[in-house]
Amino acid sequence: MRRFERRNFILIVLDGSLFAFAISFLSEATIIPAFVQTLTGSAALVGLVGATYALGRYLPQLVGAHLALGRARRKPALFWIVVAERIGILAIALTAQAVGVWDTGVVVLLFFLAFCAYAITTGLIGPVYGDFVAKALPRSRGWYYGMSQLLGGVLGFASALTAERLLSEWAFPVGNQIAFWVCFGLSFLSIPLVASLRDEEYPDTEPRKSLLATLRRIPGLVAGDSAYRRFLGVRAILATATAGMGFVVVHGLAEGYISNSEAAIIAAVFILSQAAGGFLLSLMGNYFGWKTVVVVGGLLLTLSMAGAMIADDLVGIALVYSALGAANATTIIGDPNVSIELSPPSRTSLYLGTTSTLLAPFFVFGPLLGGAVAEHAGYPVVFVVAGLLGAVGFILALFLPEPRKLRRDEALLVGQPGTTP
Repeated sequence: MRRFERRNFILIVLDGSLFAFAISFLSEATIIPAFVQTLTGSAALVGLVGATYALGRYLPQLVGAHLALGRARRKPALFWIVVAERIGILAIALTAQAVGVWDTGVVVLLFFLAFCAYAITTGLIGPVYGDFVAKALPRSRGWYYGMSQLLGGVLGFASALTAERLLSEWAFPVGNQIAFWVCFGLSFLSIPLVASLRDEEYPDTEPRKSLLATLRRIPGLVAGDSAYRRFLGVRAILATATAGMGFVVVHGLAEGYISNSEAAIIAAVFILSQAAGGFLLSLMGNYFGWKTVVVVGGLLLTLSMAGAMIADDLVGIALVYSALGAANATTIIGDPNVSIELSPPSRTSLYLGTTSTLLAPFFVFGPLLGGAVAEHAGYPVVFVVAGLLGAVGFILALFLPEPRKLRRDEALLVGQPGTTP
């Protein structure tokens, strides 16, 4: 694969950047919660947005891991999941067209079904994509994550500003409908980039058995790897602490601090800070170890929830989302890279899928808990609980072992991806 490393690096960075540019029109942290809030006026359904995305994105990843196991080549499975993901985005755009035409209850049901289908394909692709990146970019994986975050964020910032213009100039739901169609059209353009990737047969593979056999391996995998088990514990706490993320903008809308169109400005801030933070954290992880990303992410999450309790205008909420955007890089960058470096190379997809699947209930529970608490006690209480959880996760992350040091000897023997920058 080394002879294709430059080619694959360019293609993967372009694909990631283009998709990030497109998906900002469908932000699950700002655009979708604001859309559901305007459509239904229900805080519980806003919480269901985060839960649905987390459930769909993380729970099916063991199935995605199973699809990659035993395959000498990763690209065929990767390509078809990418196509399915774009079909899910198309379903969201089509369903949004029914707003004002069909009964609101029917539209909400169909929208969540389409959103869930999109999230599931996003989940399936995670282990397959991560496994391909680990094998294709053994020396430049940190730079890949950094460049894709930076370029995607800059482009996403521009598209978020475009979304703000659409939502402010076109009355609901037309602005959202246009934004969803733009998202589909742009995301579809990345398919030729994935088709152009080069893949070689990987020699160190394990035979793939049944899906049930793969699932039965998980308890032993977690029980037998203490470093991996501790990492999962810390990330479970921090995942629950993300409960307040989607409610910051909703709280601002409810209190009149921001308008519906300004939610798109917040999305732009979130994307841009995620890009800048993701770039810096990627280089930090590449050269100093990926534990650093988890630690910094926990700190930023704690600070953002503290800020959410006092933010009462557009500037304050934007500052909160700047911290949340950088903290979100822990999930995007830290989780896969720590999993890759903790895993033997023949089980990369299995570790990636296990991480996402086992963390899924905590990403789901957080928003649902936040929605229930918000309905009865108000949004500030949600921010207090999330901030305390973030602080606990940050402190525990300080005592995690650095994966790169644990696998140093094995890396020299079998070429563990990414253990050297």
